[in-house]
Amino acid sequence: MTSADLERFTGGAAIGVDVAGIERDLAALWRQAATGTQAVTRACSWNLVVHAEGDAALDKAKLLADALVAIVPSRTLVLHHRPNATGPEIEAFVTANCRLMPGGGKLLCSEEITVESRGKGSDYLPSLTRALLVPDIPTAVLCAGLPRESALLQELLAAGDRLIIDSHGAEQLQPIERLGKALPRVADLAWLRTAPWRLAVAAAFDAPVDGSMLFRLTRVKLQCQQGWSSEARLLLGWLGARLSWGTVEDGMVQRQQGRVRLDTEFVEGPGMHVEFEAEGGGKVSVAAMAAPLSDEALVTAALGPRGADRLYQASLRRAVELES
Repeated sequence: MTSADLERFTGGAAIGVDVAGIERDLAALWRQAATGTQAVTRACSWNLVVHAEGDAALDKAKLLADALVAIVPSRTLVLHHRPNATGPEIEAFVTANCRLMPGGGKLLCSEEITVESRGKGSDYLPSLTRALLVPDIPTAVLCAGLPRESALLQELLAAGDRLIIDSHGAEQLQPIERLGKALPRVADLAWLRTAPWRLAVAAAFDAPVDGSMLFRLTRVKLQCQQGWSSEARLLLGWLGARLSWGTVEDGMVQRQQGRVRLDTEFVEGPGMHVEFEAEGGGKVSVAAMAAPLSDEALVTAALGPRGADRLYQASLRRAVELES
């Protein structure tokens, strides 16, 4: 590796490397960086495998990964498969994501490896991924866009400790529930976005409001933007899981000694509005804005304890039952 390659590497530019010698070339670059004029510290707390299909998904994934490693240092492995593209079956590029440590003078760096495959080159991705994972640290698989079931995805799930997805905009949640059965540690950014909604609903039934009316509900009407349908369904699934709702018959949900009518309406404007009606005429209205968190902040949360929320699995199951 030349000094020009080193400067490009620590500056964030992609350096083409031999696929069979990725670790060797990375080690050479880090050795050169250690003898440079500016001190470099190499950091890695997660393996982050980014699965991207298509150029748009790749661009989004790279922006997300670059922003994320400033918060959570990771070895980022970006897998980009283009089945119909021409060119070499497989290529590899490496770069470093560096930032100045507090006080300046020292760079804190993590590495990013991009593997581009074409045609049958995807056959090499599972074994190459396993070989490039840093041992003894957790592995997260981040799907850019909605995950599509495939042999490669199954291989990635087998190697991963956590799957990070975003069901925002999904027409159905059932395929995501099937993924959850394969890997229970699924973190859904759409679920994390509902956190302020769930908090607002729970707070609305604090004293002096009679919280027992939740078990006497006759109607729940939810209004939100069209693009937030996944979040809306997950919120209803959360209610169903917490209130032990039963089966759905003729558009009504069975509850203890009664039934609940669920109405979902899509309107203009941000946020969410829910109206609760109970036996005896009791009514409670709840409004909350959409989560202000960026995608980078949500992915950071997904790598933490909130990304292993058992309540999500229960809410997802109920949401799937309610939409069927």
